[in-house]
Amino acid sequence: MAIAHFSASIVSRGDGRSAVLSAAYRHCAKMEYEREARTIDYTRKQGLLQEEFVLPADAPKWARAMIADRSVPGAVEAFWNKVEAFEKRSDAQLARDLTIALPLELTPEQNVALVRDFVEKHILAKGMVADWVYHDNPGNPHIHLMTTLRPLTEDGFGAKKVAVTGEDGQPLRTKSGKIVYELWAGSTEDFNNLRDGWFERQNHHLALGGIDLRIDGRSYEKQGIALEPTIHLGVGAKAIERKAEIRGASRTRADRVERAAPQ
Repeated sequence: MAIAHFSASIVSRGDGRSAVLSAAYRHCAKMEYEREARTIDYTRKQGLLQEEFVLPADAPKWARAMIADRSVPGAVEAFWNKVEAFEKRSDAQLARDLTIALPLELTPEQNVALVRDFVEKHILAKGMVADWVYHDNPGNPHIHLMTTLRPLTEDGFGAKKVAVTGEDGQPLRTKSGKIVYELWAGSTEDFNNLRDGWFERQNHHLALGGIDLRIDGRSYEKQGIALEPTIHLGVGAKAIERKAEIRGASRTRADRVERAAPQ
């Protein structure tokens, strides 16, 4: 049956990760990792059912021109390499990576419609880029969705922190007069709202499909259910972890992290 799995991680150099490596792995593609002047090839990886790279409606001209006439993997490669080039710190946070379980009760076509609906309403509407892939693993269909941590600007990328504004449109200030800032990509509360938005859209599409099933994303404790939550880890993920352990000694730390990522 459908399960309530919606998790997030940050693609950070401090953890040995790379946005380009993550994207190549997710898209089962071959990409140039310009920062390290090397080629990443995951074309032998299987299970990719759908892939899309979508810009928000108000995306600047440079972003649209950069991905014009490119394939999805080509657009993804160009965009995340630009992000990597912009972020200079050795511990830079590059992207947010969502892993979301898809309901088995829906057909692949219905799940694609569900993801597109969610992306439009909760990712693109916030000015974020949506880079998502649908992995159709047996018994464990899911998506990986990478989003930006900075707003797109006419010149490139904006600040990760933005001023909080009041009802009058002016920046809020502390008692000492300092401007209050918040993360552009959202706080913990914003993430919870994003997760709730997914479950709302999922339930909507289950209803559209005539399926009498509703998913509650709240914890068992908040639902008043005396059960221990389980961890969503498919067969594919376990196999990848075993492979990473066996081959890890001959790979870079970044490659090992990417190969050990949840499926």
